[in-house]
Amino acid sequence: MPDNAPAAGDASQEAGRALFFVDDAPGTVQVAGPSIGVVVRMVLTLALVAAAVYGIVFLLKKTSRRTIEKDPFLKILATAHLGSNRYAHIVSVGSKAWLLGSSDGGVNLIGEVDDKDVLNAMLLEDSKKTAEASTGRFSDFSSILRRFGVSTERNVTDAGNIRKHRERLKGL
Repeated sequence: MPDNAPAAGDASQEAGRALFFVDDAPGTVQVAGPSIGVVVRMVLTLALVAAAVYGIVFLLKKTSRRTIEKDPFLKILATAHLGSNRYAHIVSVGSKAWLLGSSDGGVNLIGEVDDKDVLNAMLLEDSKKTAEASTGRFSDFSSILRRFGVSTERNVTDAGNIRKHRERLKGL
């Protein structure tokens, strides 16, 4: 066997060294390059983080929509879709109401609503919808807790209960 030929044990060491670089510092070994599994895992992790950020932003936008300041005098009482971007609206200002038609071409006055009973019923329905819409969103922290099923009722204490608690605390 020639002197410069590697021994059997040395051959396995040579094969192992083919995959690794030996750094100049003794005892440090680095991998020659990233494997496909590491790259796939990194891409999936980044996609998961991006989806989580998108979901959080979507939920924040949905739960904290700013209410548009509505003009208290100008109200759209009813809207009916007539097809292909054509609508009929009943719009009121104060105690008067008009039937308007809108389309891509513009807005046209169709007529005035003269029946006071119909107008009052529409105003009442609009005020009910406005009241429901204002309580439907998260108005405070307790309403958020109620949506998750946490009880937020406070015990109303009267003077008798306060006295009982005071006496109990004095005994401590």
